[in-house]
Amino acid sequence: MTDRPHVAPPLPPLDWVLVANAARARCFVRDQQNNALKELCSFVHPASRLKASERGKDRGGQVRKSQASTQFAPHTDPRDKEHAAFARELAGYLEEAARANRYPGVALIASKSFLGDLREHLGDATRHLLTASAPLDLTTCEGSDLEHRVAQALRDARPATPST
Repeated sequence: MTDRPHVAPPLPPLDWVLVANAARARCFVRDQQNNALKELCSFVHPASRLKASERGKDRGGQVRKSQASTQFAPHTDPRDKEHAAFARELAGYLEEAARANRYPGVALIASKSFLGDLREHLGDATRHLLTASAPLDLTTCEGSDLEHRVAQALRDARPATPST
């Protein structure tokens, strides 16, 4: 009997890939026949792109007075609020789909500035199915360019680690 080295079985293809930035996201599913990416759905959040003048003026911080000192409420940039709102929307969609067992694994490819927001809002079911993430904005890529760049991003991506 010959000892053969143990070879791990090939990994199944990712079923979903979410490509996003703070204003647009596209969710792709792997085709079972040819493993090509097919767009499942897309999201747009135009408020993330609005300039401060287009959003309206933000109210100034409130002043709280006490005997000890005067404190200002911390200021949150309206653009950051919009980014967080969009991240919550996407995370909610992924969480609902994860709980419904619509995908066995998901990879996140998002602009560097948005990836952290998105990961922060992921629910437990999605975190459990997260296979990889990469800080790259591919929302405007199409066709074979998208296929190539997603494949390269996933090769170079850091593996997802479960959050504690």
